Amino acid sequence: MLVLGIVGSPRKEGRSNSLVEAALRGAAAQGAQVQRIHLIDYDIRPFASQGGAADGVRFVPAELCDLCEQADALVVGAPVYFGDINGLTMDFMDSVRIRNENGKPALGIAIAGGSGKGLFSGVQSIYHWFYHRQMRAIDPTPVTRFNMEAALAALPESGARLVELAREPQPFPGAGREDRWAEIVAYYAGLPYLDQDPVDEFLTLAQQLVAISQGKAALPEAQAELAQALALAEQGDRANAGRHAVRAYELLLA
Repeated sequence: MLVLGIVGSPRKEGRSNSLVEAALRGAAAQGAQVQRIHLIDYDIRPFASQGGAADGVRFVPAELCDLCEQADALVVGAPVYFGDINGLTMDFMDSVRIRNENGKPALGIAIAGGSGKGLFSGVQSIYHWFYHRQMRAIDPTPVTRFNMEAALAALPESGARLVELAREPQPFPGAGREDRWAEIVAYYAGLPYLDQDPVDEFLTLAQQLVAISQGKAALPEAQAELAQALALAEQGDRANAGRHAVRAYELLLA
């Protein structure tokens, strides 16, 4: 059994690499063969065809497509730039051919390593790709520099879960691709973070900063702002919840 880790960052020893490596450790501990690759090592070009998706394979090396097909499960880790995953990973997702993708177990990790903004929208992009490829994705993992250690500690368990799923593959039922959508939609409806918006992002960022800011002079004020934001969100006033969440975030980020 092969679990393939795909690192989308051009920085080979950066955070994306560390996070993918953590998931692969969990897979290896369950007896799987693991392999980690870096997209920067391949000649991946932006999709520039007028021939439609079927022509996309001209822009990703065949050896990379073959690796993704040979793998029993995938781990994709990518950095977030300006609210979405980086272009290299996007180019790979645009064009890679994976003919046995139905039900293939997959795990996605997005790391917003600077401000943290885009931690949800980044991971959502990876899972939208899994969804449209009809993979059986698990454990969306949005990461910032504020929760990096917690993510590194949790990812081996996600890697182990991939192996469990790969041992008993569960393709989505249906005679063909267009017959599977009802079950795929129902499956993805149960995954966390995929329905989160920018207000949710700032609430989460504020909570992460509060958790690591013991001793900061601004902590009591930030906690009060966060409590107000959570209360307003509970009441359905998301606009003002967002304002207070941003204020809590800004107080502790400085």
